[in-house]
Amino acid sequence: MTPRHLGILAPFLLLLAACGGQDSAPRQPRSIADLERQGELPVLDRSEDLGGPDADGNGVRDDIDAWIARRGGAAARQDALRQLARSFRDALLSRGDSVAAQEAAWRTSRAVACVMARSASGAEGADAVADMRKMSANTQARVLAYLDYSAALDGAILSLPVGDGCDE
Repeated sequence: MTPRHLGILAPFLLLLAACGGQDSAPRQPRSIADLERQGELPVLDRSEDLGGPDADGNGVRDDIDAWIARRGGAAARQDALRQLARSFRDALLSRGDSVAAQEAAWRTSRAVACVMARSASGAEGADAVADMRKMSANTQARVLAYLDYSAALDGAILSLPVGDGCDE
């Protein structure tokens, strides 16, 4: 792993290191499996396949599709979250190719704008985008693919989409 990868990976490592909570009482360590069983974390695919399973062929990993459905809300907002999930999947599958990465980045910019337009507040939209990024890059292979995508964009100039960015 290069120093560049470490710099980009630092926020992910900080997130993993954060224990949360302000009370000083010792906490029992809980496993990811425990948190998933209790519904505190979504059950995510951890296969080596960068794209993950997509049984219905809609371009959204099945586990993320299920998470979007469980969140509920307006159909338009769910469509925006699926658009964002597809764009992050495309980013992971760009495999460091600068043209594919730029196309994925354009789709991601549009999808982020769409999520923001269809969210009740800027904070809600930003949280949804952050959650989707974390869920999309949930294995070592996917984090490394995301870092390669990011490196392929080095020096790229992207513009904001016109309108709300929504495909649907």
